[in-house]
Amino acid sequence: MRFNYFYKMAMRNIQANRQLYFPYAISAVLTIAMFLQMMTLVGNDFGLVRGGTTVDLLLRFGVIIIGMFSLVFLLYANSFLIKRRKKEIGLYGILGLEKKHVSKILFVETSIIGIVSIGFGLLIGTIFGRLFFLLLNYLLQLPRDMEYQFQPLNLLLTAMLFAGIFLLAYFYNLSQVTFANPITLLKGEKEGEREPKSNIVMFLLGLVSLGAGYWISLTIADPVAALTQFFLAVLLVIVGTYFLFTSGSIFILKMMKKNKKLYYQPRAFISISGMLYRMKQNATGLANIAILSCMVIIALGTTIAIYAGAEASIADRYPAENNATVYYQEEISVPAIEEDMEIAIDHLVAERGSLEVTDFISYPYANIFGRVEGNSVQGNADYSDSMKTIYMMSVDDFNELEEDDLQVGENEIYIHETANYGHDTIDLGGIEFAAKEFDSPVSSFSLEESYGRMVLIVLPNREAMNQVLQGYQDGGYPSVSVTGTIRWNTTGTEEEKQAYAERLRPVYETDDVIVRYETKVEGSKEWYTMNGGLLFLGIFLGMLFILGTILITYFKQISEGYEDRSRFNIMQKVGLSKEMIRSTSRSQVVWMFMLPLLVATLHTAFAYPILRKLLFIFGLKSQFILLSSIGGVVIAFSLLYWLIYRLTAKVYYSIVQ
Repeated sequence: MRFNYFYKMAMRNIQANRQLYFPYAISAVLTIAMFLQMMTLVGNDFGLVRGGTTVDLLLRFGVIIIGMFSLVFLLYANSFLIKRRKKEIGLYGILGLEKKHVSKILFVETSIIGIVSIGFGLLIGTIFGRLFFLLLNYLLQLPRDMEYQFQPLNLLLTAMLFAGIFLLAYFYNLSQVTFANPITLLKGEKEGEREPKSNIVMFLLGLVSLGAGYWISLTIADPVAALTQFFLAVLLVIVGTYFLFTSGSIFILKMMKKNKKLYYQPRAFISISGMLYRMKQNATGLANIAILSCMVIIALGTTIAIYAGAEASIADRYPAENNATVYYQEEISVPAIEEDMEIAIDHLVAERGSLEVTDFISYPYANIFGRVEGNSVQGNADYSDSMKTIYMMSVDDFNELEEDDLQVGENEIYIHETANYGHDTIDLGGIEFAAKEFDSPVSSFSLEESYGRMVLIVLPNREAMNQVLQGYQDGGYPSVSVTGTIRWNTTGTEEEKQAYAERLRPVYETDDVIVRYETKVEGSKEWYTMNGGLLFLGIFLGMLFILGTILITYFKQISEGYEDRSRFNIMQKVGLSKEMIRSTSRSQVVWMFMLPLLVATLHTAFAYPILRKLLFIFGLKSQFILLSSIGGVVIAFSLLYWLIYRLTAKVYYSIVQ
């Protein structure tokens, strides 16, 4: 037979089954467009100076997740299609067509759907990406627009991946035809699902995997550890979700079936038995929806939290309008840094012109990169999990900075240690002091939010701090430094303040003193430049995940509608009322919808500890902002999810009835 014959047969089959193929093709097009967007984002320059590597890893991880979702979803949709067409394919055998002829027809059908879907998916993905970038740039008004960087290689890689998925779908269809005789195929559509077996091994593996992912999140020590273990926790939760939906749901339904008082009620009998026999197929779809829903909540929740906490992060990073940090040059000592600070202060006063300096504060502080061992602080440059940054400053500077009245004796210190110091004395650079602990909040140092990585020591005076510095230097510890901080505001208009900053900056840049001069206005722009890409990315990914959730939910409702229609027709013939059938189908649909949302919310709740530590890297320290942002997204997404339920349920009921 000529190719033209197979082509005509394939086109006629697609047209005759357009009610099945049209949703499938639309789903494939949108899935391809969604994956292309993820590929486009990888390697895109988001201007992220801080955390750029992390974002790049997150994007690459997202590509893998979307690719896995695309594979599972399209093969799931294809299995539904071939099952609906088994009777038709069986008729081909009865009418005399050989299996090799049927396989060629299926190949042409798959090729047509694949080529059209890939072509439109790439086109829509490219257009949609450009439009979405323009829209988000307009809404966010970042200092620098995010550019859509078109890369032909992404088109090729996307086309190759989905060509491979459609090829796998063809081989699956071919296996359904090759290993079945025409009579079996004629009965294939009416062939019911066998009662699935609860795999105890898979159930236990799911529990262990999910528990391990939760445990990593709950016991994570600090932001650095959260950064390295986040992806492992995500993978474990994803694997656990799939295993538990596949085996755990069956286990629970069988337990409900054994409860005779519950099971032998008309509505419960129909609902439980119906869900049990279809759960093997439903489990994958439900797991996909749960994972995508969790991604939506986390992506949008963390993005909104970063954006809402932007001003607090900027205020914490830049406490005053003008901020200068003076670094030591050769001599690491308090008197040397004080001399350099005096020079820097003279410059800022000399360049003020008619402006008045207000809210002025300056102080030197020393820090040691080391560890607290017993009753001594050991300086060490070798990194380990026990390493901490120990800040030291005089009590007078501390009281001025914190507006406090802390009293420190001549030979004693106060120590703020989140892990509780627990000793009466402390050795600092070979000098022994009496140690007192205090745990009151210190606004100028993020001690409470440092997860035990920072320690503050308040000494009786600057002379004692200098003696400690000299002691560590004499002991050969390289991880000791001293720094000067100067903060001040000025009177005047914004234009006058900007002109003042422009006069002062070149003076600091050309002077012998090493000074880093920053203004809050410029720091704010820098913050949005560094983190604007992450804000953009979070919203973009959130929208993609919402699209994926809608997509798989809609197709799931269509597939279940066609499967349930024949079952409910049989129920009517054996005497069940339409009202009972409608009520039963509604309860099944509600349960199938609510379960993924509940699981996604549970995942998010357990992910909160690791998310909080990750966002600390981006300057977000407020738990209230993070909790309220995630909570708001959960509520908003639940409403959207309910709307999806209402719309897709109508499609389901129209098919069933």
